[in-house]
Amino acid sequence: MKIAVLIFHGVELVDMNGPVDVFLHANRFHKAPVYNIYTVAATSARIVSEGGVVTIIPQFTFETCPDPDLIIIPGRIANDADDSSIPAKPEVVAYVKQMAEKGKTILSVCVGLYTLAETGLLAGRKATTHYLAMDYVKSHYPGINLVENVRYVHDGNFISTGGITSGIDGALYLVEQYNGADVALQVANIMVYNRKAKLPPGTILPLGHSV
Repeated sequence: MKIAVLIFHGVELVDMNGPVDVFLHANRFHKAPVYNIYTVAATSARIVSEGGVVTIIPQFTFETCPDPDLIIIPGRIANDADDSSIPAKPEVVAYVKQMAEKGKTILSVCVGLYTLAETGLLAGRKATTHYLAMDYVKSHYPGINLVENVRYVHDGNFISTGGITSGIDGALYLVEQYNGADVALQVANIMVYNRKAKLPPGTILPLGHSV
């Protein structure tokens, strides 16, 4: 399975690395790696992560990357106060839409949902995102059926996940679908990650909330 991890300026590091780590560890349980994971960006220029802490050189551009089976969309946090674009740039949105329309599996992490929502393909579908981003999604993408207080939601070829570390939950869910519950459990153990842990109380939204 070919997994393309989208990267762009302001990419949130745990959003990106959490799912990557899950699939890399899942490869341990096969004689040959079953997950080929690579980064892809609109251009080959260096990417600066959230906070300007990490610089990443994309392995591929949209034109050169292998045809993916799964695309991971991390969230982004603008590094520059003048950069008001919360979703990724239009060329990234266009790529996601093209791949989704081909039936590729799309995994959005945290506010990576904004980029996926910009495609218009989530209208009428269930999805989730970071608890602090719910009101933004409701106001900007009212056609989405938002599910609160969950770590991930699967609807069609879209898996959307909640805040930051929930990307790990979404990736483990996919490993369970592809490789079975035992492999998913062993990967979670290696990562010292408790899939059954309750949501932190401060992140649970009450009915009729406003954040």
